[in-house]
Amino acid sequence: MSDLLKLAGQLRESSNQQLVELLHRRTVSGVSKDFFDLAQSLLNTRSIDQALTRLCASEVAALQAIANGHSAPAAAVASLRNLALVTETNGKPEPIAAVSAQLTTALALLAKGGRGNAASADYQASMATVFGSSMPAAPDELPNQEATLGLAAIAAFETQLALTELVLDVEQHLVKQIGKTGFGVGDVKRLSTHLNKSTNAVRGYFVLAQQLQLLQLNGERWFLTSAAQDFLNASVMQRWLLIATQWVRSLGPTGAAELLKLVDAASPDTPIDLNTMLKSVFPLANDALGNELNVLHEQAQDIGFSVHGLATSLLAPSLRGEFSVAAKAVENHLPAAQHSLIVQADLSLIAPGPLDTKTEATLRKFATVEQVSVACSYRLSPLSVTHGLECGLSIEEIRDLLLELSSKPLPQPVDYLLNEVQERFGRLTILAGNGASKAILKCTQGMLLTEILNDVRVRAFAFAPLTASSIATRFDPEVLYFALRDHGYLPIRIDAAGAVISPRAKHSWGLNTSALNQDPVEDLVARLRAADQKVGSQPNDQDLLRQLQLAVKNKAQITVAVSARDGSEVEFRIVPTAVANGRVRGLDKKADIERTLPLEKILRVSF
Repeated sequence: MSDLLKLAGQLRESSNQQLVELLHRRTVSGVSKDFFDLAQSLLNTRSIDQALTRLCASEVAALQAIANGHSAPAAAVASLRNLALVTETNGKPEPIAAVSAQLTTALALLAKGGRGNAASADYQASMATVFGSSMPAAPDELPNQEATLGLAAIAAFETQLALTELVLDVEQHLVKQIGKTGFGVGDVKRLSTHLNKSTNAVRGYFVLAQQLQLLQLNGERWFLTSAAQDFLNASVMQRWLLIATQWVRSLGPTGAAELLKLVDAASPDTPIDLNTMLKSVFPLANDALGNELNVLHEQAQDIGFSVHGLATSLLAPSLRGEFSVAAKAVENHLPAAQHSLIVQADLSLIAPGPLDTKTEATLRKFATVEQVSVACSYRLSPLSVTHGLECGLSIEEIRDLLLELSSKPLPQPVDYLLNEVQERFGRLTILAGNGASKAILKCTQGMLLTEILNDVRVRAFAFAPLTASSIATRFDPEVLYFALRDHGYLPIRIDAAGAVISPRAKHSWGLNTSALNQDPVEDLVARLRAADQKVGSQPNDQDLLRQLQLAVKNKAQITVAVSARDGSEVEFRIVPTAVANGRVRGLDKKADIERTLPLEKILRVSF
């Protein structure tokens, strides 16, 4: 039996939880209609290479032993089986030809120092770790632990705040899937400018947001999940715990255990070079596919697990699962939460220290962050205050909160801004249309409507006049809404009853929110099970033909259930050799004859 059929059978026998864990750790290209499609995707060269880069040293050694026909530790074999890198027959691990071939290539490149951009010496050290030698020594100088923890705590605070800003940015902009990374240059640059971070750092935040399942694709657009709303409502330390837990989970159970061994084995008087340790734990990781090590190392610095490349005291307890211990250390090195704000005449707001979660959540509804740090600066604008009103706040509530936080009368420009937004709120409204007019824009001021019609920046919407105060477009309401906001207008969305629709209400865009908040991997597993059950009970002609062609290609023995003339069901065990002219020919080894069976009489096919 071919590797494809063995792997497909193994996947079919796996539990749903095992399949979910597998698909979270492996890259699968294309749409998998059934377990054979999934097996084929997992045996794809790119998918195998990506899986090899995530193997820890003990798993690499076990995979090499299995490929050479030797025995390997049971724990490592189980891990490789769960990653679909080996198959098992009667409890004995068997190598997969495609995996063994790529492993041989990877090890050859590793021996030459040719994988990735790292120095050859580093990779030779990683190779030595696979075969039991010691790790290269870390730098000799021991940094001040208190100062290091202070820097780690600041990095952790800024990262959770940057992720919060990313969530709010996706909420307030139309972010579409573009290119290989899934996010366009314009979206990355906008957030980069907003956070005053490099574009590489912002792309790292997008990766982290996906890992945390804060973002999910629906069609061609990225939407926020219910986990994103929970993230916004969480405290600073709760957010950090989510991020830290995800980083440890991304190592895999074996990888986390091996990294912990290296950390524990290191001398307390010697600083730990985390990047070197990661290279030792994951010897086949390269820069060609996904920059796995770079992502892990950069995220470790963002979380506070390393400072200037050296591991902090937050790492070891987190690897042991003692996240509360690490969180307490981070919290002890951050300024206490405050309930004060400096409101300035230039419409900027300065928080001398981190705000308490409830205040921060409310403030972020009507103010944008200008500087992300322990001491943040915010800014009020017509657009930000309008967003606050859309989210259910009133001008009085905004004014009262600013007065409470500042403990002083508001500067005159701030009062003017709040009054102006209150007066203009609702002048431009967007509601869903029907037929060719998908969106209708209404305006209470004729001059503003004329300005929009003459604005070359929105000419592509090809507005068609309906009445003296309304125009229509063939574009969806959400597209019009975000485009007008990006060009400085302040539209709001309303429903058929005239009620304001909050931009945080995902049902407002006509989404299937249950599908949006469901893990897409779990949805894929459910579809695979449904397809498998269908093929096993009442398959259609296309399913049968696919199964037979697959059996012919792989020279696999199958059981064919055929309807006899008297209406009874007869089963034949054959090795099909050809499918043509509405018939399948195959060798029945038991009867030692060749059988020809009409496709129209075949009820089921099973391997």
